[in-house]
Amino acid sequence: MFTTQRLIVIALCAALNFSIGSIVYLVKLPLYFDSVGTILCALLLAADRRAAFVCCLVCAVTSTLMTGLLVNPFLPWFVATDLTICLVSAFLTTHAAETFRARPPRPAAFAGSVLLYGIITGVCAAIVSAPVVVYLFGGVTGSGSAFVVAFFLKTGQQLMSAALLSGLTADPIDKTLQVLIAALLFRATPTDFVTMVRAPART
Repeated sequence: MFTTQRLIVIALCAALNFSIGSIVYLVKLPLYFDSVGTILCALLLAADRRAAFVCCLVCAVTSTLMTGLLVNPFLPWFVATDLTICLVSAFLTTHAAETFRARPPRPAAFAGSVLLYGIITGVCAAIVSAPVVVYLFGGVTGSGSAFVVAFFLKTGQQLMSAALLSGLTADPIDKTLQVLIAALLFRATPTDFVTMVRAPART
């Protein structure tokens, strides 16, 4: 399963998660952008969804640990969210792989797939993340989303409701943008490279 080409993809996608996610965290945007590489990794291996799941999970865990050690100490506690994003990316978003690479492009199908899988990923991530935000961190995680939680608390919401509403507000937007970026990167990846990555390991 872990060919040299796939290990290179995992490393590159983990670095993508780390670099973009760290920048967004440091500027305190109410978004995350720390799963672009995870989604891209799944798309690159879309032909084998089991391999796609395992590889994007390794990618997500690696980037999460790197970011947790160097930039954002809150992030490693969200491993369940990583798992959820990997599951959705490998077993749902990969259904749009051919649409994302279609020649000539199909703009309506492309946009529809980005919206569909971005919203699904965002809703699932928000539901899984909310209990962690509430019970481990009291609604304050150091990211820009804490401001959204504070806003909902000001409207009279309980902490769990505020955290969930914050996630359901920000995550679908965040994940839709991440699916879009990953889809564009996947589309721009040379066919020879995709074929090489998808080639099974020799026995």
